[in-house]
Amino acid sequence: MATAALRFAPDFRITINGNDIPSALRQSITSVRYQDGTQSADRVELGIANTDLRWLQQHIKGLGFHPFPTGIAFGPVHAKLTAEGLFDIDNTLRLSLGYAPGPLEEVFKGDVTGVQASFPSGGMPTMTLVAHDYMHRLSEGKYARGFGPLPDALIAMILSAENLLIPLIDPTMVAASTAVAAVNLIFKGTGRKQKGQSDLDLMKEIAALYDADFWVDGDFFYFSRFMPKEYSPRLTLRWGESLLDFSPKVSTVGQVAGSAMKFTLREIPLSFLVNAFWDFDHETLGLRVVPGEAAGLLKMVVGPTEVRINQPIGSPADIVNSALVLAHELRTKINNRLTGTGTAVGDPRIRAGAVIRLDGLGPDFSGDYRVASATHTIDTGGYRTAFEVRKELIP
Repeated sequence: MATAALRFAPDFRITINGNDIPSALRQSITSVRYQDGTQSADRVELGIANTDLRWLQQHIKGLGFHPFPTGIAFGPVHAKLTAEGLFDIDNTLRLSLGYAPGPLEEVFKGDVTGVQASFPSGGMPTMTLVAHDYMHRLSEGKYARGFGPLPDALIAMILSAENLLIPLIDPTMVAASTAVAAVNLIFKGTGRKQKGQSDLDLMKEIAALYDADFWVDGDFFYFSRFMPKEYSPRLTLRWGESLLDFSPKVSTVGQVAGSAMKFTLREIPLSFLVNAFWDFDHETLGLRVVPGEAAGLLKMVVGPTEVRINQPIGSPADIVNSALVLAHELRTKINNRLTGTGTAVGDPRIRAGAVIRLDGLGPDFSGDYRVASATHTIDTGGYRTAFEVRKELIP
């Protein structure tokens, strides 16, 4: 019984600029919410009871204003509670979650990006402190510029360095993008351009071209075609125990069994269709090349297929890159055939990209799932983790 009691004593730790928050502020926190996703900035929200407007005073002073008329004196309690600049924008915030008295796991490091205040007509004033991980830096601003013949891996390094992140680029990405840049320089003579896009949008464009992933962990920016994903479940959630609820969804609406591109060569009157497809019977990935006029037959042979018409070919690299794009699109669509949402007893190990095993759901829905996103919440109801998952058929 003692072990069970310890397991369900939720705890958290918050530091700002390397220092633990004041005990008075910790006692005023009514909720902690952490949202974790992929290719987007993670987010933390802290709900704060703003009794006597003590924390509003502290925030405004941090911005260089004083919200109260001259001549109003504050008692010793206020003097002890305020620490000017604690809520300043761009302060570094870290969050760790877990259960007391065990060790807590750090799940977030980022910047304070906003403070919201609420003054209800019949209740206590509140504040919400918002922070995002360093991925948010890539979404700020939109730029138009060219990078000349630089490989995409080097462009990724430049973008990360400009946003004060340390780039860690997969060596295979460096080699592949260097080869593509050399071919493009010979056949096209132009390089990648940022066309009024944010750095984040440009990174998504590059990642899709190479069927790659990128993510931020602390001060590091990772860009790789071989994201260090796990393929064995890190924990098991059983319905009626640690798994509180689960709602699976199987849908074939809008789904496809194949993804294809139609190419037309201007030099000779020839068009052909490259089709990547998934064989559900044998659970294998296949590739088929057929004449462009046979596009209508794909549905009878493969099943519903999404076709891109007349993909331009400027160099041999375009064909290779198109194959990667096809595989990426097919994997994304097939892996979203069986999805689900659920809620579990809070566990910091449930993170985007992790594999978890769901048990007690019958033969159709029990098994291993990839976490697409997770939201961790600690409030008066305890510690809970809501999540979205997908059944990953194509790793």
